[in-house]
Amino acid sequence: MGITVFLFTLLFFFTHSPHVYGNAELRALMDMKALLDPRGLYLSSWTVNGDPCDGSFEGIGCNEAGRVSNISLQGKGLSGKLSPAIGELKHLTGLYIHYNSLKGEIPKEIAKLTELSDLYLNVNNLSGEIPPEIGNMGSLEVLQLCYNQLTGSIPTQLGSLKNLSVLALQSNQLTGAIPASLGNLEMLMRLDLSYNNLFGSIPMKVADAPLLEVLDIRNNTLLATYLLL
Repeated sequence: MGITVFLFTLLFFFTHSPHVYGNAELRALMDMKALLDPRGLYLSSWTVNGDPCDGSFEGIGCNEAGRVSNISLQGKGLSGKLSPAIGELKHLTGLYIHYNSLKGEIPKEIAKLTELSDLYLNVNNLSGEIPPEIGNMGSLEVLQLCYNQLTGSIPTQLGSLKNLSVLALQSNQLTGAIPASLGNLEMLMRLDLSYNNLFGSIPMKVADAPLLEVLDIRNNTLLATYLLL
């Protein structure tokens, strides 16, 4: 009898909760909260019974269809990690979590955000490699990953970001050559790769990008170093 009551109660909980279990976006936000703010100091307004689109969730903005479209948590003192659950917020157009102390790797699931135009993860303590899957984020216009501790090479796949106007990767620990594929970025206006451990030559195709106004490659081990203003 006791087991039957328990199973019925469990079934009722999973099928009748109007919040977390019926709302993929709320569930994703709760997963993100657990990793972004593990001590619960800054995101206490994100509650399991709350509505992300009623203005009560710190840093959350929604579109007219009631979908989470913007997360603005810059400079909030967050010291956790980015959750792979971020990829479930499929209507995000802006993600601003810069000027915090986030650690760990950038989850590859972030590439599921195909409507995202602005990605600001700069000035944190993020480590690991830049996920090559980011090259699938066709709406991306600004990619700010500078001032972290990212390692590895610059993914050639970033050359597929046809709408990208700003690529800021400076002050990391990136190695390898500058991918010639970055020269395919016809909308690129600013490219900052300075203060890394890049080596080799500067692809002419990159330097000649049609709209490029700023190319900063200082403090690397390149065969030629210059700054275009």
